[in-house]
Amino acid sequence: MSEAAVLPSLSIIVPVHNNHRYLPAALASIRAQNAAGCEVIVVDDGSEPPIAPLVEAAFPEAILLRQANAGPSAARNRGLRQAAGEFVAFLDADDLWPEKALALLAKGFRDAPGADVVQGHVRRFGEPAEVTAAAPGIFGSPYLGFNVGALMSRRAALFAAGLFDESLRQSEDVVLFIRLRETGARHLIIPDTVLEYRRHQDSLTVTQEPKALKHGAAENWIRLVRNSRRRTPGPRASAPAAGGPRVSVLLVVRDGRKYLPSALASIRAQTLAATEIIAVVGPSSDGTADYLQAQDDVRVVAQSEEGLATARNQAVAEAGEPLLAFLDHDDLWHERKLEMQAKAIELFVMSAACISNFRLVDDTGSPDPTVVDRSGNTLPRLGWTPSALLVHRGVFDRVGGFDPALGMGCDTDWFRRLRLSGTPIGVASQVLMEKRLHDNNLSRENERNRQAMFRMLGKHRAELRAARLAGDETSE
Repeated sequence: MSEAAVLPSLSIIVPVHNNHRYLPAALASIRAQNAAGCEVIVVDDGSEPPIAPLVEAAFPEAILLRQANAGPSAARNRGLRQAAGEFVAFLDADDLWPEKALALLAKGFRDAPGADVVQGHVRRFGEPAEVTAAAPGIFGSPYLGFNVGALMSRRAALFAAGLFDESLRQSEDVVLFIRLRETGARHLIIPDTVLEYRRHQDSLTVTQEPKALKHGAAENWIRLVRNSRRRTPGPRASAPAAGGPRVSVLLVVRDGRKYLPSALASIRAQTLAATEIIAVVGPSSDGTADYLQAQDDVRVVAQSEEGLATARNQAVAEAGEPLLAFLDHDDLWHERKLEMQAKAIELFVMSAACISNFRLVDDTGSPDPTVVDRSGNTLPRLGWTPSALLVHRGVFDRVGGFDPALGMGCDTDWFRRLRLSGTPIGVASQVLMEKRLHDNNLSRENERNRQAMFRMLGKHRAELRAARLAGDETSE
C-alpha cells in the first residue's frame, strides 16, 4: 500500500482551462505519487478544443467533468461537489507535484490527526519560450505561499469555509486561506517542498495584473483584509496556564556579555513565558558569567568540556521541562515565538519539533546592542538553526545529541538526522527569530566552516554506506 493511500480516502481535483501543453505533465506527476485508489477529478473549464483526448491518453481512469468557462474557483468547486474523498488535494494543470508530495502531506495527517489542513512549501520553476518542460529553470528558494496545490485538506473544512469565491478569477486561493483561518481550521505547516509552481508566458500571474475582485478590485480587497483582521484577536501576554506548555529556554554562551541583555529581554517578553532559563557558560573574559549570575531568573551552569556540541548537550541534560527552546546569545526572538510554536507542536500526537522562519539582521556597531539594521536582509529563511527550534525533549532520545566530533557543523548534522529520523516537524510560518550578523559570528569563519561541512558530509556518506551494506546482508 502506498503512503498516500494510508489516508481513508483522497480526491485529487485538477481544474483546466486551455492548458493543453502542460496538462499531460501535471497528470504524470499525479501518477508518479503512487496514490493507488485515489479519486482523480479533472474539470475542463471551457477549454477549446476540449481536453478529453489528453485526459483519456494520460489518465483514463480519471473522472472528467466539463463546464462553460467560469474560472478556477467555479471549476474547483465543481470538483469538490463531485468528490467522494474525506481528504482533498488540488493541482493546477500547469503545475507539478514532486515525488512523494502526497505522501509527505498524508504523513502530516498521520502525525497530527487533529489537523484540518496540512500545507507544504512551494518552489517556482519556468522555461524559456523556446524550450519545453524538459529543461526547466528554478527560481529562488522554496517558500510558503497561498497556493492551494501545496495543501491537503479535509473536505469538510473546505465546505465549512464556504469553498472558493466564484466571483474571483485571481487571488481566490488567498481568500480561501483567510476563510479557513476565520473558521478555526487547525492548520499544520510542514517544511517539505510539495509543489512545483510553473511560471510561463500564459500563466495568469504573468499575463494579468493582480485583481482580487472584478469591480473595485483594490478597494474591495483592502476591505476584505481589514475585516478579517478585525475579527482576529491580537496576542495577549500570559503566564503558562496550569497543565499548559512548559518550556525550558537554553542559552549556550561564551564571551557574549555585549548581546546578553537583548537576548534575555526577548526571552522575558514572550507571550508564553518560559518556565526556566538555563545558561551553559563557557570560559569567558568579558564578564559574561558575572552578568548572568546576577539575573534572578537565570540558572547558570559552567560548561563542563570544550565545544559547542558539548555545551548544547549539557544544556539539554540540565533542562527540566518537556519542551526545549535554544537561543544563541546574539540572536533575538519575536515576542510570540514560543506561543506560536507551542500551538503548532500541540497538533502532534508524538514527540515532535517545530521550526520558524527567521531573518538576518546586521549589527550596527552601536553601543546600544538592542539596535540592529533590518533594511538589508528582508528575505525570510526557513529556520534549520537552533534559535528557531522548539522541540520535545523526547526527540533527543530518537535523534541523539549534537555530535562533538563535528565542531561547528554539529547543528547542521543534528537537523539532518532529525529529518532522516521521520520525526514530525511543523513550521510556525511567521518570522519569529532574527539572527544577528556581526564581526565575531562563528559562521563568518569560512575555512573552519568548510572543514566542518566536509566532516559532516563524510559522516553522512559513511552512514549511507553502512545502511546499504546492512541492507545487502539482510537480502542474502
